[in-house]
Amino acid sequence: MAKAAAARTPENQPVVEELHFKSESAFLCLLLNRRTGLIRVIDFRSGALPAKRLFIQNVARREGVEKVILLVEKDEVSSWTRVGFVREGTIPGFYKRSDGHLVGCVIGEKTASVEVGDEGQKLAERTVNAGKKNAREVPETLPMVSAVIGDEEDALKARDEVWRKGQGLSGFDAFGRDAARYFVEATAKKGRANWLSAEFQDCFGHSLVEVLRAPTDDLDVLALTGGLRFLCDDLKERGIVSAFGFAPSDDIGLATAYVAAGFRKTGLLASGIQIAGGGPKGTSERKDAILWTRKLANPGGDEE
Repeated sequence: MAKAAAARTPENQPVVEELHFKSESAFLCLLLNRRTGLIRVIDFRSGALPAKRLFIQNVARREGVEKVILLVEKDEVSSWTRVGFVREGTIPGFYKRSDGHLVGCVIGEKTASVEVGDEGQKLAERTVNAGKKNAREVPETLPMVSAVIGDEEDALKARDEVWRKGQGLSGFDAFGRDAARYFVEATAKKGRANWLSAEFQDCFGHSLVEVLRAPTDDLDVLALTGGLRFLCDDLKERGIVSAFGFAPSDDIGLATAYVAAGFRKTGLLASGIQIAGGGPKGTSERKDAILWTRKLANPGGDEE
């Protein structure tokens, strides 16, 4: 299975780079994504949290990264919240037989992280409710939608073009270490193609599902729904237990597609996603992100 290409920034830096911090009492890896302005922390050793927090904060500020996330077991959550992270969501079945708990931090001047405010919470709920209402109109079968596993080179060409136009939602970059990835092209009849991608790890049984661009009309929503359903069925056949994805908290089209494909909201991340071209004069813009999850099967193989 193909792994995502290691594209580089104009400064000849890799888009995704692994940075390591190791001492006698601490060992962690930062997966720095310069395209999406996100750091995912993978913690290999418990303890020494203040030193870890300082290293993470220094790297984030040096790189101009605003958002940092970790996925941890339940008993590790309290340790990270004590050093300024916020519990922002749960991914059922992330570790096959146990859930993954997402803690995040918005890097700023203060030690404590920024949380989603009341207005942000209300906006996300309105989006989810609108998505649920619209999803009732989406048919159980979508014969007008074609969803097929596509070529990596074609998917990455489409990604580069969409990001060049300032319409990118996901970068199809590595989210985990040593993970496999494949791509799906989804098109509704008389509509235009969209690309989806799944990055999965057999050892854990979870998969990140990504969508290249947000839907702009009803045909786009149908294509995305069909693509998500296809991906979930295919991932289940591969033995994957859990699927998850992130979407802007104000995007009703994406919410409709996720709900119609069997996903549900299990988290809300402050400044969790970067939208290409969404800010003033076409600059990138960070928005709160809904965590969408779907449990595909129990570890024993039964469907949820």
